[in-house]
Amino acid sequence: MEITTQSQSDGHELRLNGRLDANWADLVDQTIEAAIRSGHHQVTLEFSQVSYVSSAGIRVLLKHYKQLKAAKGHLRVVRPTDSVFSVLKLSGIASMLVQGLQNAVAPVVAAVAAAAPASVVEPVVKRWSREGVEFEAHELGPIRPLDATLIGNPAGLSQGTLRTSDIRPIRCGADTLMVGLGGFGNGPGDVVGRLGESLAAAGTVISLPTDGSSVPDYQVSEAQLVPEIQLQYGIGIRGTPSRLFRFEAGRSGRGVVGLSQVVEAILDSTGWSAAGFAFLAESACVIGASLQRSPAADQDPLAFPGIRDWISFTTERSDERHGLLIVGMAVRNPRTEGAAWFRPIGSGTTAQGHFHAAVFPYRPLPKGRLELVDTVQGWVSNAAAQTVLHLVADERPFEGVGQTDLMRGACWAGPIEGSGEIQRNS
Repeated sequence: MEITTQSQSDGHELRLNGRLDANWADLVDQTIEAAIRSGHHQVTLEFSQVSYVSSAGIRVLLKHYKQLKAAKGHLRVVRPTDSVFSVLKLSGIASMLVQGLQNAVAPVVAAVAAAAPASVVEPVVKRWSREGVEFEAHELGPIRPLDATLIGNPAGLSQGTLRTSDIRPIRCGADTLMVGLGGFGNGPGDVVGRLGESLAAAGTVISLPTDGSSVPDYQVSEAQLVPEIQLQYGIGIRGTPSRLFRFEAGRSGRGVVGLSQVVEAILDSTGWSAAGFAFLAESACVIGASLQRSPAADQDPLAFPGIRDWISFTTERSDERHGLLIVGMAVRNPRTEGAAWFRPIGSGTTAQGHFHAAVFPYRPLPKGRLELVDTVQGWVSNAAAQTVLHLVADERPFEGVGQTDLMRGACWAGPIEGSGEIQRNS
């Protein structure tokens, strides 16, 4: 991101060139703040060279728009590119920010589907203890299977056969869970140099770019804006989780519970053979890996010794008392065609899975029944993710560092049956 400034008698103009994403949002925030502190209350942002805006950038724009409005000043955006203008419009803020936009229409509120109202489900809570870990299950509604789709081919990473032509846009609405390798941008060519570990849940998407910034970027549903990511490969799950599980490991022998043990407890208590999961949890440690460079054709990031330059591994038990957003899928008997997507997740279960985690600063979760969308979106919007990891279980004798351990948390889950199409742009 390059920023040039020009002060005039009637205001202060900042010309931005680059991507207004999580990596550069702080710089833009500080630059606007400095202008305001210098006495400039009429600030114009020239956006003709801004190619992309994420939710992190939108937060900065809204912050200073409100701040200047309260001071009887203004923050305006002029000459936005088509792609950026579309994001501002769908987010419901174009009419406030974009100079020259006349007769702006207020954001449209989505109409409620004209279907027969669902029957009221009385809250039912089931409680039990398993190896000292306290569990409770909340019924969120009738059990409706989730649809899972395997997208692309993760085996292409080690085979060096990943192709730009296989990257596809995936829209991730409130009913979508996703894990995979992807990035934010305006098409495959724009993201090929920043593909990294990504996850989506409840209308939010978080991705760790591999362009050297190492700062996770994110998108959150705003008005009519549905987050979208360019995905090389991954697992997409559509539907509404029908159960909320709460767990507390404070009275167990170690005071923690492995991710695999929580997954096993849920599968065992429900009888599900496969399920999709979204966790918000407090960590005792996080064990995982993340790409440091975007994969390219004819290169094997997993080959020794080059793997050290391509992938960052957790080499010790760390990230105690952090907040985690974990998304993934577990299956007891994966089919042969799914072998590339699923691996053992720990000694606490025979199920295999594929899980990603976004690591946040610690924050406590409210107790009891929680709504998935409001809780996850509030979590993602109120603090920046520190990294995104593909979770692994390293349970080798002596050298292994184990698996991700949790202290307490909430998990929304639903059974997976059949196959379906995840919503995508044409």
